[in-house]
Amino acid sequence: MSEVLSKNEESIKIEKIVKFHRSFDDMNQSQREDWLKEMGDINIEHFFKANQRVFDEDGPRERSIPRRDFFLDVIKNRVKSDPLLQPKGHPVTNYLQENIVIRELCNKIQAAFDAQDFSTYNMTLMFLKELAKIHTHYLRKEDQLFPYLEKHDFTYPSTGMWKFQDEIRANLKMVTKAVEAKEVNEEMATLLKDVVQDVFDMTTREEKMLLPTAVKLLSNDEWQKMSKEEKEIGYVFIQNPPLWPEDTSKKADMASSLGAIFLQEGALSQEQLNLFFSALPFDVTFVDENDRVAFFNKGSERTFLRSPGVIGREVKFCHPPKSVDTVLKILEAFKDGSKDTAEFWITFGGRLIHIRYFALRDESKKYKGVIELTQDITDIKNIEGERRLLDWA
Repeated sequence: MSEVLSKNEESIKIEKIVKFHRSFDDMNQSQREDWLKEMGDINIEHFFKANQRVFDEDGPRERSIPRRDFFLDVIKNRVKSDPLLQPKGHPVTNYLQENIVIRELCNKIQAAFDAQDFSTYNMTLMFLKELAKIHTHYLRKEDQLFPYLEKHDFTYPSTGMWKFQDEIRANLKMVTKAVEAKEVNEEMATLLKDVVQDVFDMTTREEKMLLPTAVKLLSNDEWQKMSKEEKEIGYVFIQNPPLWPEDTSKKADMASSLGAIFLQEGALSQEQLNLFFSALPFDVTFVDENDRVAFFNKGSERTFLRSPGVIGREVKFCHPPKSVDTVLKILEAFKDGSKDTAEFWITFGGRLIHIRYFALRDESKKYKGVIELTQDITDIKNIEGERRLLDWA
């Protein structure tokens, strides 16, 4: 009986949070404060379940500043969760250690800029460029943590938080450029303060909501897999953390048990296939007919980083929110047979990148998936004349 009551009470709490989300914009500050008093402390599970439900049923919404600030305060002071106590090298511990440095950088930037001294421009610029490395921290979340959360139906971070992180990255580039040019007007000064505060507040969202929720949802086995995958993207602001859990097992030699894989013409061993794809001068990603990532090659220098955590992930969660609609449009056209290819070219990191999509169809023309090829064509585009002789100079 007590278990039934507990589940009923949980449903009531979640329903109250859902209703509050939906009526927030129609309430005045006094009504919002009354709701807080009525709710008291909010359990992390109630909070993330309510947020996910609103996201599933209502879709993403534009966050006003009052809404953003109010719910950030709720996350800071009202949502209760267990302490994030994990061993050294655990993915959660790695995020927490990086956050310590991130907050220190935010404080240094704000202090340097507040000094309003010309000599502090260089210092502010130095700290901003260092803070821009936060991209790696966010990338681990987007390519590794989010895919595991999606498997437990917690999909809000893959769109809502990712979109916010894209905004932070874009604004950091903008203010860094302005500081570098010593052209910081009143509007840009406000943006600088806002983006630094956004970065700082993101660490709070991680430690008070995202990571406690992840600890609740993910199994120890999932955390161990994530720990092995993290090194694919790397770390920022911290040295390579110790291996967790410590691997004392010896890898068995499987080479002798590997047979040939027969292809259209000829056959290759698994080792040969891996070497073949690793040597290709472009990135290959295969998404199956169910829109899930099934394969990507691991060349020595990929244009866009990939983590093993994306395998099995829905492709709509593998792209920044601003480009998802384009990806889905391509898939729809491939599936209905109206298109077989799509291509784009962009400037990324000062290089010209050519991105192509090819629909895969079987003998009966049934759609079986899509291949994405990404290639740095900067040097190819600059080729002129002819080279007919071997030149290794």
